[in-house]
Amino acid sequence: MSVKHAVLGLVIERPGYGYELVQRLERRIEGWRSSDTAVYPALRALRAEGMIRAREAADGHRGVVWYEATDSGREEFRAWVRAPIDLAPQRDPFWLKVALARAEDLPHLAESTRELERACRERLHELRAHPDGVEGVEADWPDVGQAWLRRTEAAQLEVQIESVREIRAEMERAIERGERLDGELRAGAR
Repeated sequence: MSVKHAVLGLVIERPGYGYELVQRLERRIEGWRSSDTAVYPALRALRAEGMIRAREAADGHRGVVWYEATDSGREEFRAWVRAPIDLAPQRDPFWLKVALARAEDLPHLAESTRELERACRERLHELRAHPDGVEGVEADWPDVGQAWLRRTEAAQLEVQIESVREIRAEMERAIERGERLDGELRAGAR
């Protein structure tokens, strides 16, 4: 996800200040936990690029900086939304670790898959606890969009759980083969 464009979209929707934008982003993209380290750099970049402007809060909150979109920010966001979708390669850190791990890393990674599977199951349970309730109903687009985000995330989690189980089984077979090989090498060295 482009945090920069997500923040820009929120500012276009309604001006806001840093912490408030963090909260709005977390509510809008349920299950995604942003951090100040993602949102504030995005705000700085957007401001440097002239897509948003800052102003001090007018409601007596001295030192609070509010951000509002500029015309060029609105144009950039519109272009981003309309740009073709790029099917990027898998960049999830776990899968990068799997691809680059050495044999001696496999016991740790196999254990990590158990933790990852547990976390995926917990999140899936959270998602299923919130019925969508927007089909066949006149709903505001943000509600429809959030419902589809939840559905998509749930489907992705189901696939990830299956993938994690499969890679764990492969890791366990590789670990077993490695232990046999190590034992054979030690016996041959005697």
